[in-house]
Amino acid sequence: MFENNVTRRGFVTGAAAVAGLAGLSTVAPGLAAADPKIGDQHREEEFSASDVSAAALMTFQKIDGTPVYYWRSNRGNTTARNWQCTDAFYTALVAWIRDLRSLSSSYGSISYIVSAGFYVDKAGQHGAGTAMDLDHVRWSGGNTTSPLDQAHASGTASVRKRYLATEAVCRRRFRYVLDGWYNADHADHIHADFGGMPVRAVKDSESDTKFVQAVCNNFRGAGLAIDGIWGPATTSAFTGLKSALAITGDPHTSSSVWQSMLSKIATKGFANQNI
Repeated sequence: MFENNVTRRGFVTGAAAVAGLAGLSTVAPGLAAADPKIGDQHREEEFSASDVSAAALMTFQKIDGTPVYYWRSNRGNTTARNWQCTDAFYTALVAWIRDLRSLSSSYGSISYIVSAGFYVDKAGQHGAGTAMDLDHVRWSGGNTTSPLDQAHASGTASVRKRYLATEAVCRRRFRYVLDGWYNADHADHIHADFGGMPVRAVKDSESDTKFVQAVCNNFRGAGLAIDGIWGPATTSAFTGLKSALAITGDPHTSSSVWQSMLSKIATKGFANQNI
């Protein structure tokens, strides 16, 4: 089961959905090409659900047993905090953290994660209770990845690879994932949400394209401009990446192919290996 600090409604619904984790890529069908415009600078007072939306949300302090802390007002704070999201999004979070544990198992268990927000009282996916902002991950073996510290811009290649590996795991379960290459608003966290599911590699998506360009540059020295434009150079680099990872099928149209490719990228990233 999950942890014992969720609401009863959230526990029952989430537990019933565990058997269907593999089918999460079909949640909310309909693939939007354009990336969302998201304001991710949240205030403390926005984290409590309004009376109108509270009934649709569950409350949690851990994701599948892993504590979730908040550091924006107190770096290093390990005080338990009540977070909120929908039942369906929590089920996706469970699938995500299990993916992360499995693909990064050489690091040990995940000691905790740090977030800048899930449900936030504002418009968009955060206001719907279907978004996460990831600030930091700590493993028991001592490794960390810290979007909060702008790890995507680190001068150390292994740190950038670990960031991209963590992002790749997010992309396995969430359609829109916005990172430090996407824009300045996301330089200090990775945003992940349910909008536009299912997951696929969409050429018209600035977010997806910048991720692919960053992966090709950091794992294969492709030398691409990370500009979000899927042109001939990006196509060539992506084809080479697919071949090197022994990916067959089309990640642009198949969720399972894209998820398989993301798993292989994550595995390489957590091992600090080139592709």
